[in-house]
Amino acid sequence: MAPARQTVESQNFVLLDGLRGLGAALVLVGHILLVLGPVVVPGGAVIVDLFFLLSGFVIAFSYEPRFATGMRAGEFMMHRIVRLYPLYLLGMVLGYLLLLAMAIGDADGAERSWTFTLQLIPEVFVLPAPAVLGNHDAYPLNVPAWTLFFELLVNLVYVLAFRWLRDTRVLAVVTVLCALALVATVMTFGSIDAGSRLSDFWAGFGRAGFGFFAGVLCYRLLGRPTTTRRPVSWWALVVLVAIPVACFLPATPELRPLVDLTMAIGLGMPLLYISQSIEPPKQFVRLFTMGGRISYAIYILHWPFLEVARHATWRWPNLAEMGPVLGGIIFLIVLPFAYFAEGYCDRPVRRWIVAKLRQRAASRKLLAAAKSDPGAAFAE
Repeated sequence: MAPARQTVESQNFVLLDGLRGLGAALVLVGHILLVLGPVVVPGGAVIVDLFFLLSGFVIAFSYEPRFATGMRAGEFMMHRIVRLYPLYLLGMVLGYLLLLAMAIGDADGAERSWTFTLQLIPEVFVLPAPAVLGNHDAYPLNVPAWTLFFELLVNLVYVLAFRWLRDTRVLAVVTVLCALALVATVMTFGSIDAGSRLSDFWAGFGRAGFGFFAGVLCYRLLGRPTTTRRPVSWWALVVLVAIPVACFLPATPELRPLVDLTMAIGLGMPLLYISQSIEPPKQFVRLFTMGGRISYAIYILHWPFLEVARHATWRWPNLAEMGPVLGGIIFLIVLPFAYFAEGYCDRPVRRWIVAKLRQRAASRKLLAAAKSDPGAAFAE
């Protein structure tokens, strides 16, 4: 190992960024294989639990010091909404427009278009949509968006209960209770792959709860680290290789729950501990950092393209034989699309929102000063 040399653009946990980028790519590949075949990634669903785990750790690292200096729940939740909502909205609108376009010319096209419009209303507010026309996905306009509901929910619980959760013993008890909920979830459904449909939507409580609070607990057990500087090690690449290997671990239906629980509960925190303790050699830093930057965009924007491919293979059955080719095309479309969406849509929109919020806060401060002391307000 050697001392880390971090650049200005890599002031995050670089290996955690790499894990997020790889995880998003694996979710994309897994969904391509699910929709277009010819194989299924048996353990790929655990990537979502890894996302929740990383989220808990990174949010605790970023915000617990701010909570200690007076950050309020409303401000924290505004930060989270500003971070997540723009790309969520883009993915939802993209899914809506593509579904409308694909309904053109179908016998039930008008009915489906009206249904999509009705489903759009709750999804604008990050709420699950009702089941209609045989579609039982909780977020039919953009299926992976179900995780955002639980991400924001667990964030809200975390900040509202922080006065109690600041005690690490209480946090540990909450994490254990969430682990038990996750065990019950996996045993009920036979695997950890649950939460995206209305019939198993409640599975998200155990998955998000355990992952997030386990990440926060890991941050505490590591002594509340205050810097992202880590020693360089080639073992960082080994950690990355282990993730896809774990996703393809075969298991019988009887063993699937045990395998999933072992990966989510037994190996999640040790993996996080190792991953936050080292960073890759400098020639990989830019790649890992970029992977982390566009990981959320890949995750939240890829599904509408799969819906187009699904509809195309349904309308023209001969295309089904070209599943691998279609999958490769979708992969090559999603990655640059995510890059441009993150850099030229998400970041500018978030900067604009933050600037407006700061202007509003400054105006309120000035108004309050004027009411209490007109002379002071004038001087300011």
